[in-house]
Amino acid sequence: MQFFDGRNYRINKILLSCIGQWPYQTKRSSSTIIVIIVSLAGTQFVAKICGLFSIEDIDTFIDSLSPLVVDIGCGIKLITCILKAEKIRALFDQIQSDWQMLMKSTYIKILNNYAQNGRTFTIIYASSFYSALVLFMLVPLLQPLLLHSPSNDTTRPLLHQVEYYIDMDKYYFPILIHGYVTAIVCVSIAIAADTMYVIMIQHVCGLFKIIGQQLENIIKEDSLEINLEPPIKDDKPYKNIIKSIHAHKSALRYANLLEATFNQMFLTLAGFNMLIMSMTGVTAATNMDKPEEFLRQITFACALLVHLFFESFQAQSLIDHSAYIHTNLMNIAWYQTSFRTRKILTFMIMKTREPCVLTAGKMFVISMDTFSTIVRTSVSYFTMLRSMQ
Repeated sequence: MQFFDGRNYRINKILLSCIGQWPYQTKRSSSTIIVIIVSLAGTQFVAKICGLFSIEDIDTFIDSLSPLVVDIGCGIKLITCILKAEKIRALFDQIQSDWQMLMKSTYIKILNNYAQNGRTFTIIYASSFYSALVLFMLVPLLQPLLLHSPSNDTTRPLLHQVEYYIDMDKYYFPILIHGYVTAIVCVSIAIAADTMYVIMIQHVCGLFKIIGQQLENIIKEDSLEINLEPPIKDDKPYKNIIKSIHAHKSALRYANLLEATFNQMFLTLAGFNMLIMSMTGVTAATNMDKPEEFLRQITFACALLVHLFFESFQAQSLIDHSAYIHTNLMNIAWYQTSFRTRKILTFMIMKTREPCVLTAGKMFVISMDTFSTIVRTSVSYFTMLRSMQ
């Protein structure tokens, strides 16, 4: 699609295309990429599970569980994109349609600003996670054990505890490369899915901002002479608010479709985030005497925290922007409008009283309050796990 080749959405298109989830790429291309991803990640996932059976130390076992849970989380993101492909395409279609509709309007600058915000968020998010991945992958290379010697064949470091049931020393480098490639694939899935969510949130926030400004301009000028029952063709405030209502309904449909696409994924990932951050914190605390391992676990925990913060911050932004509509309606000089306009304003005020939200499986609202709750719960689980050691 030529529209998405523009500056604002090009990065997201590339990221989604790399994991076979760009809505407009050919089915053959998408299927081929998915098969490759599943083959690489699936074999590594099985090797990690097999590796758990050879672990006797509880600290090592907890350390090995974290990457498994991360793999499951990335798998859920990919499965969500596959199962919700039609909804995701509808969301992208709506983005293009909104841009085309507002192209000749002065409000296009607002939509462009929010699209640029989405691009900035995408760059920051992708840079942060790929940087964290590099630090995570450097750990085996920082240790002298990488150099072959007969005395340390069995302790040569890998990214994760794995078991291939082959000679691990003989095939050490292929196994290490397999782990590296799989890590890159999993992180790319997370980045592509999360940044797609970001640009969609920013788009609907831009729509709410435009509607708010339209409402501010319903009454063009103050007048001491107010006609309470003018003909509809002469009732400009009435025409303006009708346009705003249609725009608001369109924005709500978009937000509801966004909620239907991601709410189940949010519910699962919220639980995984609490679990992984707790386990990672425990592992980091028990490896403080090993700087390279401690650094890896802290980097891992920070990446998870950033991931959770990003999703919660975007959902909070949606809440704030939808509430902005209600504030604008309350500030309208309704006393300068006709009776029919006042009735419409009353109904719209009632409609916008509750802000638009994203939920985790319809069970709780995603927001910054949710972020703080999950972090506090993770700390509680961390304390419990530490006490069990």
